[in-house]
Amino acid sequence: MKRGFTLIELMIVIAVIVTLMAITFRLGSIGAESGARTTTITRMQRLENCLSGFHAAFGCYPPVKLHGNRSFEGQEESINWGNEGQAWKWVQKICKTQPIACRFPLPGYMSDSIKETSDLIAEAVGSGEYEDVFNSEDMRNWASSGFRSAGDASVEGRLQAFKNSVLWDELRLFQFGVMSYLLPRYIIMMGGGKNADGEDSFKFEDYAQWSQNNQRPCDPFTGSDVEWRTVYQWIQAYREKEDSGIDSEGAVKFQMIPSQAVCARWLPNLENLCYSSTRFPPIFGVNVIDSSGTVFSGIMGASQKLEFIVPRIRAATFSPDGDGSYRDQYVLGELTVYDGWNDEFYYYSRAPYQSYTLWSAGPDSKTFPPWIAEDKLSSQEIELKAKWTKDDITHMSN
Repeated sequence: MKRGFTLIELMIVIAVIVTLMAITFRLGSIGAESGARTTTITRMQRLENCLSGFHAAFGCYPPVKLHGNRSFEGQEESINWGNEGQAWKWVQKICKTQPIACRFPLPGYMSDSIKETSDLIAEAVGSGEYEDVFNSEDMRNWASSGFRSAGDASVEGRLQAFKNSVLWDELRLFQFGVMSYLLPRYIIMMGGGKNADGEDSFKFEDYAQWSQNNQRPCDPFTGSDVEWRTVYQWIQAYREKEDSGIDSEGAVKFQMIPSQAVCARWLPNLENLCYSSTRFPPIFGVNVIDSSGTVFSGIMGASQKLEFIVPRIRAATFSPDGDGSYRDQYVLGELTVYDGWNDEFYYYSRAPYQSYTLWSAGPDSKTFPPWIAEDKLSSQEIELKAKWTKDDITHMSN
């Protein structure tokens, strides 16, 4: 005669199954955490190889100019340390005063793709299905208002009022972050000059933010100074060479500009490492863009998840007025490197740029500026610093 399970035996079996499931999920979480940490360290090492190459070539590490205020001075009253979410917004700005990313106007021919993406995001926020993505009033207002290419006539006309501004805070158009030093910045950041008809439109060299942050190169054949328009033509010739395989004089000259050509020394370290808002052809034979996809190379594909791309686009969207009014917003191209948790790395180097700190905020996505000494902080600030930095991954130069 068969005997069935008693109630106690059944409860024991269920308890064992639940325990095994918890262990399995825990091990899976540990495995994912370990994978993200390994990815982060590997990417940091590759970035450090590039930084070492830059130092060997120029005698310093990338001299990234400050983008905003690097201390809490003058901002104490605005930071609500009792609200962790609001406090982090301020602290993150300070941590990114020497950004990893470079930003730049996107080509005019991409205006349609940008408009389609803007409409799709506005439709998504209106559907109410993505509350976890549009989780603040700021995000909802931004998404509902829409954004355009910086080369659109209405936006470009208003940008002209700020064309003599040099600093990033004065005109958020060209951001010279770490990647603008590790990559040949001309070919990356000078792509906004063509409209949908293939004609010159956005005159980036008219803006002091570009012209006063870049030294005009010399013609490598004659040694004479050249205009930025000429450099732009050389870049177009180089891109045509990438497609046809036929060298022209302009393509050869671009490849011989010392400040651009030197990047080829460490460029292999960046292969498939960088996130970009748009596709780039191989640079000096190296495909630096992560193959996981880009945002503005056409309408977002099924592989693009709103929870990933929306914060990226929001971070690269600005208003000519700089007052958060969401009026005539424009979106910039971006090229950067993320850690294993899909957050941007952080960088710090003080003049004369003979050392640096490169770090990841870790799985909690929060960190604290390492240059601010604890004796300058209140007990509440020290408590948040300890909480936010306990899982950071930090590398410093030798």
